[in-house]
Amino acid sequence: MKLVGVLAVSSILCGCVAQARFEPQYLSKVSPDYLAETEIVVIMHDHDQQYVFEGKPESRIGETITLTMPIGAILREVTAEVFRSYFMYGVVFTPQIIPDLHYVVAIEPEIKNFSYRYDRQVEGDTFDVQRSNGGDLEAQPVSLITPSIQFDLALKVYDTSNKVLLEKTYPSGVVKGEPYIVTSRPHERINATFHKALEGMLMQVADDIRPFLTEKEVN
Repeated sequence: MKLVGVLAVSSILCGCVAQARFEPQYLSKVSPDYLAETEIVVIMHDHDQQYVFEGKPESRIGETITLTMPIGAILREVTAEVFRSYFMYGVVFTPQIIPDLHYVVAIEPEIKNFSYRYDRQVEGDTFDVQRSNGGDLEAQPVSLITPSIQFDLALKVYDTSNKVLLEKTYPSGVVKGEPYIVTSRPHERINATFHKALEGMLMQVADDIRPFLTEKEVN
């Protein structure tokens, strides 16, 4: 049986606004399957880059907290981090295609249907020692909180003539983050989970557009 001290009151129980941001330390070092001798163009309109999610979790736990997360800014930065590893000449962001850009494919990503929640699970072998109303010490089961997120990554891929080569939606499914007993920054668990899930999906995008790059090299 594991014992823990009296738990501090987590901010997850308090009514407040929690703000997230892009955090590069949440990303892993990408090991690309290939290196394209070109650049990639990423089309992101201003309103997409400036999109900020603001909302409460889809769970009773944490329902008094409003999370503010700059989804558009995080998408831009994670996209840049991932695709810099795959494209020798880097990543170019633009709100629209212009003739002077030299590229093989352009992608247009967008985050949709973002939601998050906190779920509680009682750990049978972990206890918190507390004093009862009668003054006696009692061991109460401790519960773990597991953060999770869910979202869709909508994607369009264009060739140099602006023809759509691929239009696809990547559903994340329910992605669980690292469980915890108590934390003063529960929103950062959500933020870290979003970073890591998005990074994995963009690596899948890189794999999916590879045939278009190879086809161009053959021609």
